[in-house]
Amino acid sequence: MGTGEMLKGNGERRTYRRKKLTAEQKWQIFLETSAGNAPVGEILRRHGLYSSELTKIRKQAEEGALKELGRNRHKKTQLVPYAQCAWLEVELAAKEKALAQMSEEYLLLKKRTN
Repeated sequence: MGTGEMLKGNGERRTYRRKKLTAEQKWQIFLETSAGNAPVGEILRRHGLYSSELTKIRKQAEEGALKELGRNRHKKTQLVPYAQCAWLEVELAAKEKALAQMSEEYLLLKKRTN
């Protein structure tokens, strides 16, 4: 939203600045006006908005919802070269062996302190 000009009754020009709303404020306005018997005019006056701005907010909410609902939530499987996979398996085996040894040493130390 930007600035604009408006003619007053006596012919002089008056500049006004439109209100910038955050996404949270727009969402709150959308929810308020979407409620069952909500007095839309009263809500718009309270927020200093016109009905055309509410139309834009509703359109943005719909586009955002459709975009979010259309997202593919499944991650694509990533292919790893065979050599790298084999190297990772060797590394994993070595770390599992080291962990097993450390577990044995821990148990021995625990027995000695009891």
